[in-house]
Amino acid sequence: MIPGRSMIILMCFMAFWCVLIFRLFQLQIIEYDKYQNKVINNIQRYTTLKAERGEIYDTNMTKLASNHTVYRVFISPRDIEKSGKAELISKGLSEILDVDYEKILALTKKTHRADETVLKKATEEQADAVRAFILANDLKLQVHLEAGSSRYYPFSSLASNVIGVVGTDQGLSGLELEYNSFLKGESGKYITSKDAQGGQMPGKYDTYIDASNGANLVTTIDVTIQRALENQVKQAYLDSNPLNRVTGIVMDCNTGAILAMATYPSFDLNSPYELDQNSQSKLENSGLDPESTEYSKYRTELLYTLWRNKAVSELYEPGSTFKIMTSAMALEEGVVSPNEGFYCSGSYKVAGYPNPIHCHRTKGHRSITFTTGLQMSCNPLMMTVSRRLGQDTFYKYFESFGITSRTGIDLPGEAKGIYSTKTDFTDVSLAVYSFGQTFKVTPLTQLTAINTVANGGNLLTPYVVDKIIDDDGNILMQHETIIKRQVVSESVCKTLATILEGGVSSKNGGAKNAYVAGYKIAAKTGTSEIRDLADPDGNFSYRVGSCAAFAPADDPQIAAIIVVDTPTSPSKYGSTVAAPYIAGLLDEILPYIGIERNYSDAELKKIKTTLSNYVGWSKADTISAVVNRGIEYEIRGDGDVITYQVPAKGQEIMKNSGKVIFYTGSATPVANKTVPDVVGQTATAANRTLSNRGFNVIINGAANTTSAEAYVVSQSISPGTLVTEGTVVTITVRYLDETA
Repeated sequence: MIPGRSMIILMCFMAFWCVLIFRLFQLQIIEYDKYQNKVINNIQRYTTLKAERGEIYDTNMTKLASNHTVYRVFISPRDIEKSGKAELISKGLSEILDVDYEKILALTKKTHRADETVLKKATEEQADAVRAFILANDLKLQVHLEAGSSRYYPFSSLASNVIGVVGTDQGLSGLELEYNSFLKGESGKYITSKDAQGGQMPGKYDTYIDASNGANLVTTIDVTIQRALENQVKQAYLDSNPLNRVTGIVMDCNTGAILAMATYPSFDLNSPYELDQNSQSKLENSGLDPESTEYSKYRTELLYTLWRNKAVSELYEPGSTFKIMTSAMALEEGVVSPNEGFYCSGSYKVAGYPNPIHCHRTKGHRSITFTTGLQMSCNPLMMTVSRRLGQDTFYKYFESFGITSRTGIDLPGEAKGIYSTKTDFTDVSLAVYSFGQTFKVTPLTQLTAINTVANGGNLLTPYVVDKIIDDDGNILMQHETIIKRQVVSESVCKTLATILEGGVSSKNGGAKNAYVAGYKIAAKTGTSEIRDLADPDGNFSYRVGSCAAFAPADDPQIAAIIVVDTPTSPSKYGSTVAAPYIAGLLDEILPYIGIERNYSDAELKKIKTTLSNYVGWSKADTISAVVNRGIEYEIRGDGDVITYQVPAKGQEIMKNSGKVIFYTGSATPVANKTVPDVVGQTATAANRTLSNRGFNVIINGAANTTSAEAYVVSQSISPGTLVTEGTVVTITVRYLDETA
């Protein structure tokens, strides 16, 4: 028999063993996975192998977005504590990486950590210096480098709103956001095992999972066309000084491919968080305290505005460029014919509206045909034909042209228009919608609708990415042209193209400033009211000026639009703030895409020629050469060899009216001619003034430049400059008549 005291002791031991056995069972059986993971975490180090983000190319495989190698520099505070080298490491890395010493020292004190980042994007040179620092101080356990990649944009700001911004692992805007799932790839892992002393354990404990690079985008953007558009959009901005931004688009008529899309001001893709000069000036002049929340909020607002793609994300009233669609409806339904006569008194009375609705030409266009009325952008004409169409038919086409829906472009943030529903659509709506007022669209929606007329009647889905390929060039996805529907007939489109071309080439047309020598351009200008922004006096005087065009008019290949939002220059009309820049754009890109010029007889008389270098030639050979080229000349001096020529080699002169002065012997050119001020004069008067004073004159700009209505808006050499006789003075001519 066991004594009572012994029994108590035995019971205690038994209880202790029961608890111990239960605890062992809990640790080894129930919570096995938990503690196994803790052990593994203590002996394993994880290194992420980042995937290379896919590259972005233009249509000719020119890189628009790429990657370059950067290095993450990180430390292991846990190992630094054991080494006692915290101050050495903090000082050394601070000097190499230009990172604050105290910041690094604070990181070294997080001794429970094995990975603290000192610098995310060190350069190759900095990485080399860190490697040398590690070797010199035996810091292979304490300081580490991890190679990675960073986004790089070879053209900086080119197509920035289209390409978009990318964050650490995620696209934030543009194509970088829209195609992020294709571009980002899949990261890999490299898992290594360390013993208690930090040494490498046998390789059987290591795991390597390879990264899979992202796919590459081949876009429809053409760098040459994009650059041309950006130059014109920027110049339009500088000349018209708008309160808002300027945007433009170039589209392939037959596929819907976006060849170029630009907004100015824009931003540098390599420094996306920096404001442009204009935005920075707004911020600094805001009167806000730089330390305040309001200041920070306003800066963010300005930055996001720069990032926003105005062509697809902002709305405006299209104005008279919409008359293209109204005309297409009317011709398709047979309610009007091109030569039908009309009368414009300067206004039009709509039932249910108290006041007459005015034409932009308040005194009226008087007797006109439908053709001339469209070319002159007559509002009462559009209201008349829309009434013939009726509400139901007009609205049916309004929807069919895509105005009530998004285009479906492969870019993020596409805005949907603002318009009356069919239920709320009235006779007044019908009247003002006919000339593009009181509803809003994006520039892309408007160009897509106009392109329907350009391509023969088909509404297309615009797109920016042509295909997605892997690193070996294998096609993962190929875009195909999407025809949503046929809106109007090909015959109606051809009739409209002829009428719109006449609006450019005719001296009475409203789009004369869109003229390009040697090409038939179909164009329409637009000027619309801004109804939600008052000027400082409380009046609604602000406007949006625009111009849309397609070319060649008899076989359209490209369509384009430029929209100038709230210009403050003397003119606010699309005919002067947008049409000249459409002309400059088409003048550059039509030859580039292989469309040859076909000059009329009148244009042949205005062809320019580039001069060769005749210095050192004999007088006889020089005369023979220039006569064969149809160039007028004058010889000065009594020598037999050409010693000087004015204009010099490489300069252009008019082939049929320009003249070269050749100097021989002791004769030399003298700068004794004063350049007169011809800005504001008619083209005819300016040409006569300059020619009579012995200058060669080059005339750039609108058609029919001998017209008394075409005026000089700029000259290449400042008034009062002393130059030699024969110097080339280039004048830019525009029609300044205010056409809607």
